[in-house]
Amino acid sequence: MKPLLALLLTICSALAAPEKTKGVDLELVSEQSALVAGQPFTVGLKIHHHSGFHTYWQNPGIAGVPMKLAWELPEGFKAGAIQWPYPDQGLMAIHPVHSFKRDVMLLVRITPPEKLTASRVSLKATATWMACADGCYPGKKELSLDLPVAVETTADSTQAEAFAKARAELPQPLQHWKVERLSEVDAAEIKLRLTPADDQALPAEGAYFFSSDGQISSAPKQTVTLKEAGVIEITAERAQYGPKGRMDLPGVLVAKSPLWKGGPLFAAIPGGAELESTAGAKCPHCEAE
Repeated sequence: MKPLLALLLTICSALAAPEKTKGVDLELVSEQSALVAGQPFTVGLKIHHHSGFHTYWQNPGIAGVPMKLAWELPEGFKAGAIQWPYPDQGLMAIHPVHSFKRDVMLLVRITPPEKLTASRVSLKATATWMACADGCYPGKKELSLDLPVAVETTADSTQAEAFAKARAELPQPLQHWKVERLSEVDAAEIKLRLTPADDQALPAEGAYFFSSDGQISSAPKQTVTLKEAGVIEITAERAQYGPKGRMDLPGVLVAKSPLWKGGPLFAAIPGGAELESTAGAKCPHCEAE
């Protein structure tokens, strides 16, 4: 897995040239019509995929290179991390990957300094990525966004719909389900158990777990087992070069049906908190192993 990814990264670095955008169109936009000193605001990188092309999620899986943004900001400005929408399952040739086949917008929070003397500010970022269809094409493009500085600001009405859609695609924490890890830390096989916590939980048909930190890759295929009382168990092989010693398992659960009543088809299992470990314990609602 790692040699293939390393090779793709090398190709991307060596071949990418400014303005090369085969397979995608990119645009950097602001949610606000102007910026105000000391007030954080959000910008978005719009990614339009040409027919048949895809780009990659933060953890591409067995192959691929995710979108990266290298910011060049005025003194005192800070850019946050990319806020990733829920991913799709895709293929690079015969390799299953974590990707975006649909058009998406990647959100980034920008924080200006408390004092600004300029009347306009230019935000610059260099985007690098890999877009794949019948072949894979590395890309690199310099993007810029010029905004006036004001005492107060309003939302840019021309971008309101796009930002609302982008926020709706950000996975929110999983609700109405209890999540447990059945496998030991660093075990060769990772097992997750999802148990309905209340009557709001719905059968998660076609469930798939996207590991955001690379503990699980996109191949081999995950095994999803439906148990009694709506319990779901997901088994996946640990990625050979994934991080070690992790008690948590951050990622995104995606299903083909809502995860809870009135809820979405996707939700986040956040990192930073240890999952309850029940390795070796019996599930009171499950069939015997």
